[in-house]
Amino acid sequence: MWRVEFDPDEHLLKLSMREVVFGRDMRDLSKAHARALEATGGQPFKVLLDLRGLHPLDSEAARTLGDMKRVAASLDGYGGRAVLVDSATIAMQQRNATIEDGGDSQELITQTESDALDYVR
Repeated sequence: MWRVEFDPDEHLLKLSMREVVFGRDMRDLSKAHARALEATGGQPFKVLLDLRGLHPLDSEAARTLGDMKRVAASLDGYGGRAVLVDSATIAMQQRNATIEDGGDSQELITQTESDALDYVR
């Protein structure tokens, strides 16, 4: 299960994933993510990626999520991303994906909701 929404007042793009998200689901999520990025209209934005309750991603889904993160980070208005997790396994998967991708100095991976919200506001 997943959800994508952009709040233009907060300049915040929220993505959430729960339970099991397979590669085919991630392709649909990627399309919704692209539409949400278009909705930013080039204005500054931050990303909140809520992965609480998510099972580890399969390789296709992990690659697609990495692509989505790269696309968002490449936009001029990108101001950073908070990744909120409740599992050490998911945190490690996200950290490893970011490292393999060359890193993102504007990414915070945390298990603390208040830290994630502070980072994106």
